Amino acid sequence: MTVLLVIHILIAISMIGLILLQKTEGNASGAGFSGSASVESLMRPRARANPIGRATAILGICFFATSIGLALLARPQDHRPVSIMSEPVSGPTVPKINDTPAAPPAGPAGPAVPTN
Repeated sequence: MTVLLVIHILIAISMIGLILLQKTEGNASGAGFSGSASVESLMRPRARANPIGRATAILGICFFATSIGLALLARPQDHRPVSIMSEPVSGPTVPKINDTPAAPPAGPAGPAVPTN
């Protein structure tokens, strides 16, 4: 997992460097924020793919693949029960209650009368 993490970080740093090296297409960096520039840039034909653009695309695919690999390696491996009802009881148990009814107390059935 550590090797994959190091590869992932190196790909990310390389991708940042390649993206910063690319030229903008006709100063279109702010084209998404203004209405007039975006219509003009949409009608222009795209430039041919250069090696830096292809390398960025390949690194993007590799970054996506390593991200999925890291996510799969980071998932929990233990298989716990889905419900708490199916989990075995662990800890102190409650003492069992006797199911037989208790005998009535022995003594007079009526009220106690004082004798002098």
